[in-house]
Amino acid sequence: MHDTAIPGDLEGVHNFRPVGPYRVAGGRTMRPGRLFRSGALEPMTPRDREVLERVIGVRTILDLRHPDELAMANGPHPLSDRVVWLSIFREEWRQEDLIAELNGLYGPGPSPRRYLHYLEIGGDRLARAFELFAEEPRYPFLVHCTAGKDRTGVLVGMIMDVLGADPADIAYEYGLSDASIDRLLAYLRASGRQLEGTEEEIRARLSTPPERMAGFIELLHREHGGAEAFFRKQGVSEATIDRVRELLTV
Repeated sequence: MHDTAIPGDLEGVHNFRPVGPYRVAGGRTMRPGRLFRSGALEPMTPRDREVLERVIGVRTILDLRHPDELAMANGPHPLSDRVVWLSIFREEWRQEDLIAELNGLYGPGPSPRRYLHYLEIGGDRLARAFELFAEEPRYPFLVHCTAGKDRTGVLVGMIMDVLGADPADIAYEYGLSDASIDRLLAYLRASGRQLEGTEEEIRARLSTPPERMAGFIELLHREHGGAEAFFRKQGVSEATIDRVRELLTV
């Protein structure tokens, strides 16, 4: 089930939206108003803050960015007291070196295999992030990275998979980030990022074709037995998984 009334981005923050509602396993539906996603929050306007703080009532902002990205951000933002910082990539690795390694393995730009590699190098951190969703006082959640599409997309996709969402809906949710490419480009350039390649190549790297996420979910099931099995291997308890399902569905 697709929510055709998904609101547009906030004024200053790119790629903002609620996740769902989508139908999931057991005849249930993702609970509305519980999980949101976006790109970097530093450009938020006073109106954006009002929406996040007063209208939505966000209690936890899960920031998945690497320290090198934080150093380039024009922050902190006005809601920094609600931030839980949990970089998916280890702090001791330089972001530049990590990207070079991933490019060497999988070529430039995102791919299903590149996303699966996130689980190899940051699987324990993805598991710790997932466990936060079992704590009711933390809701509503806003999850973000820089673009709000790759690390955020992998975590949101895995959460939806645990809930039993249709893979087509997981792919659809990922694909919605395509509408924010222009604003993402403006943010990256304003923050001093050096973007390599032609305009066409840059936009291709920033795009979010649904089939990319569909490919990741397929690999996740083929090589790890799905998100629940992966998280269990990382030490997440069955009780925690059940609690996340309870808090995120109705």
